[in-house]
Amino acid sequence: MKGRLRWLGLAFIEYISADGKIILFDPYTKTDGNDLCPHETGYFKKADLILVSHDHFDHISSAVALSRQTGAIIGGPDESVKRLISEEGADPSKVVNDGNGYIVGGGTVLPWAKIVAAPALHSSNTGVAVGTIITLGDGTTIYHTGDTALTGDMEIYSRLYNVEVLILPILGRCMMDIKQAVEAVRIIKPRVAIPIHFDGPRHLDDYSSPGELLDDFVSTCRNVNKGVKVIKTEKDVYYDL
Repeated sequence: MKGRLRWLGLAFIEYISADGKIILFDPYTKTDGNDLCPHETGYFKKADLILVSHDHFDHISSAVALSRQTGAIIGGPDESVKRLISEEGADPSKVVNDGNGYIVGGGTVLPWAKIVAAPALHSSNTGVAVGTIITLGDGTTIYHTGDTALTGDMEIYSRLYNVEVLILPILGRCMMDIKQAVEAVRIIKPRVAIPIHFDGPRHLDDYSSPGELLDDFVSTCRNVNKGVKVIKTEKDVYYDL
């Protein structure tokens, strides 16, 4: 693993590969209403690929604007990317699989990456929610789970695709809570685990703040999964992987 990654609030992740490819996962910028993101859309000058997990506003709202600005192609669930084309004016030539996206079990192959859509237990305004597993030319395999509950399918997909970097939510209520997320790390066995989606306004009732929730996950996950590097995620900080 040679790339670097930073978290930009909620589920928004930027990954820069060792050969300079830039992937934006579930982009939602300050311009489009995300006060938890430190940057406006105009800040992002370069990107090669935008990957959305489902069609909820906090995971997809900035996809089209960022694609137009950077020239990045968009990958995501079939009906969700088709809505981006029909309702938001996304360029079909900038959407994978000839404008059709993909569905769970499928994906797409680019000259520099392979994408597989893993099952996700979550809702979506259009289509289905997916987790995204991407294997890059620098040898890194990243699994961004999206907003999912714990599912046994995670073990199967991670074994098939040798997941090294796991990005997963810990908020609860609408997605995995801490207990489920710790178990997801245990069954997937990545080299690196990165918690996200803990900074929203609806943190768990058992915690006084998102920071307290994060601290509990990190300490618990490190104790249970001793062979995994668990990152205590800080916003807008680059982590070398």
